[in-house]
Amino acid sequence: MLIRFSFKNFKSFKNENCLDMEATSLKEHEYNVTKTDNGDYLKVSAIYGANASGKTNVLQAFGYMKRRILVSDDSKKNSPIDEENIYSFMINDEPIGLEVEILAKNNKIYKYGFEVAKDKIISEWLYEKRINKFYSIFERENNNVTMKANKISELINIDEKTLFLNIYSKIDKNNVDFNNVYEWFINATYLNLGDPNFEKLINERISLKILIDENYKKELLKFIKTFDYGIVGIKITPNSVEAVKNNNGVIDLKVIHKGEDGKQVALPFDLESNGTRKMFHLFDFFMDALKNEMVLFVDELDAKLHPLLTRYIINLFHNSDTNKGNGQLIYSTHDTVNLNKETFRRDEIWFAEKDKDGISTIYSLSDYRINDTKVRNDATYNKDYLAGRYGAIPVLEDFNIL
Repeated sequence: MLIRFSFKNFKSFKNENCLDMEATSLKEHEYNVTKTDNGDYLKVSAIYGANASGKTNVLQAFGYMKRRILVSDDSKKNSPIDEENIYSFMINDEPIGLEVEILAKNNKIYKYGFEVAKDKIISEWLYEKRINKFYSIFERENNNVTMKANKISELINIDEKTLFLNIYSKIDKNNVDFNNVYEWFINATYLNLGDPNFEKLINERISLKILIDENYKKELLKFIKTFDYGIVGIKITPNSVEAVKNNNGVIDLKVIHKGEDGKQVALPFDLESNGTRKMFHLFDFFMDALKNEMVLFVDELDAKLHPLLTRYIINLFHNSDTNKGNGQLIYSTHDTVNLNKETFRRDEIWFAEKDKDGISTIYSLSDYRINDTKVRNDATYNKDYLAGRYGAIPVLEDFNIL
């Protein structure tokens, strides 16, 4: 599980900001919280804010961190990360700083992070929490690594562009600490649905589980029918993995609808609504998170979805019966219909705001003060937000067409 994600100097975020998933002492909606022996953690966080406020940058910062960890230097040669537009504050010499605090599957709490400037690793660290104190597993300054008080930079060829976590988790596959952290990043997922190219890629993806796992197909159909009760079946051609391979990987997908007089009609999947197709393709990611204690970052989750369908997704994560694996959902949104006390705890609601100098910050509703007073849990969150009481809304000026 994600406990905290801290980041600085990434795009519009110049100063250090922290997305905190550790539940506060609030008593509302206690079923929205996963209780563990190590602490209580939120299942959902929703990030609101005006266009260009920086809310997408929060998710992209994590996406960049994950990609940086998992991609070795050899595989970066054709797509160097330093060419990406991630250095918003290029005029300064400060590095990007990224750090996560996580609860891994071995029930240990780790703190891992790094600093990078112009594609060169400046520093990197991994700590383990024992009895409320963090102890160093390794620390790195430039190309010098100290691991449990032993200098090992002479034993391993450390490239200035490659993270030590990436290298050592492959060298010593029996190292529980390195591999648990590395596996956590493999399983954590970032979906940039605000990127048309990425959304197109997702919409062209069909999991082969639908051919080899009948239970998966039944779960998918049940999921789709919750918001389109006219769908009664799914037809796949070819109907085996081997046949798909012989067909150059092409799968013909049709959705069976119940028509007039009970007749069933198989329609091409392309004729389904954007919302139905989006939910069909996101099913895999939702189920992985809900069953396997994974964290899912989604940019613009509510795009092309009815607010009630968005609430349905939120409830999947809040409900312990459907979220048996203690998955987490972190997403950006403009959906104010669900911005209410019936859906969220105050510490689940986050705002991103950009100041006059173009610098973004994030803050939670539970920390926000109005005249030195906390926001009450009986407040009308969506109306107060749109009225500007919490900030993080667009400032609109008159526009005249000459």
